[in-house]
Amino acid sequence: MISTKQILAMALAGTMALSMAACGGSSAPPASQSGGSASVGGSSDFPNKVVQVIVPFAAGGGADISVRTLSKYAEESLGQKIVIQNVTGGSGTVGLTQLASAVPDGYTLGYFASTNSNDNLLFEGIQYGVDSFEPILKYSADPHIIVASKKSGITDIASLLETGKANPGELSLALGGAWTSHDFLRISLEQKLDINFKRIVYQGGSEAITAVASGDVDLAVPFVSEAIPQIQAGNVIPVAITSAERFDVVPDIPTIKEQGVDYTHTMWRGLVAPVGTPQEVVDELVAAFESAWNNPDYQAEAKAAGIMAELCSGEEFKTFYLENHETYKEMIESGLE
Repeated sequence: MISTKQILAMALAGTMALSMAACGGSSAPPASQSGGSASVGGSSDFPNKVVQVIVPFAAGGGADISVRTLSKYAEESLGQKIVIQNVTGGSGTVGLTQLASAVPDGYTLGYFASTNSNDNLLFEGIQYGVDSFEPILKYSADPHIIVASKKSGITDIASLLETGKANPGELSLALGGAWTSHDFLRISLEQKLDINFKRIVYQGGSEAITAVASGDVDLAVPFVSEAIPQIQAGNVIPVAITSAERFDVVPDIPTIKEQGVDYTHTMWRGLVAPVGTPQEVVDELVAAFESAWNNPDYQAEAKAAGIMAELCSGEEFKTFYLENHETYKEMIESGLE
């Protein structure tokens, strides 16, 4: 279990833009690179069969949407079909445990995000750690959108504050997984606003926002890709986006900062392979997914889906991965009693 001091230490992470450390990322394809079916080259015969990508969250959530979007274009580069397998449970740890024990041949990859290399500090019984995976690339750094149910009466940060302070601990907040970016956002936002939410955990952001749309929960903090369908359908009220500036996919949704609270929060998304995957295979995968990311058609589709594209790969991503791990590890362990 996590102590109160540990939770407070983790909250510091929520206000950080998680493109820190060595990998600044890129929000658009380099002018010198073009999209399309560039060959990934390499000396091995990899790949010669279907590649599987484990997404440790439910279908339709931000993780699932972002991986499926990128993988569709990577199929062209790899010359093989990429199959997405949603393995839910344990706030992502069931799927990542399966990934860590997979044969390290490049045919099983997995979705990975900001805090996953420290899951063994956040959850009891987790056997994998930072050294269990081979980093491939980071492909996005996404903000959340705070959404409210129609019956909550919340329409902006001011009304959220008013309701939260009038009903301490009663304002329910649906999270797309325990100790994911959703939870780190909750903790840090509670500190920033000086209110406490009633924490309700689901197995993905799509389930969380559905609970808000049905009126079962007051608020949720889905990623943009998860929020867009319910917002467009008029089923939820968009309160604010957690990026530093407005996102042009949802230009009418104001930032939290615009509404008088100096607060931002984003989460990076990436792909990893099991440790022990041969370097030449890793190089093939890096090149294929880089090619997919640089495809203008991918960029357009990612933007339309609410994915904030940001690229970091190869050795640069390995450095970022390790430094990000140490940053979170220090914050988490500083709270241990």
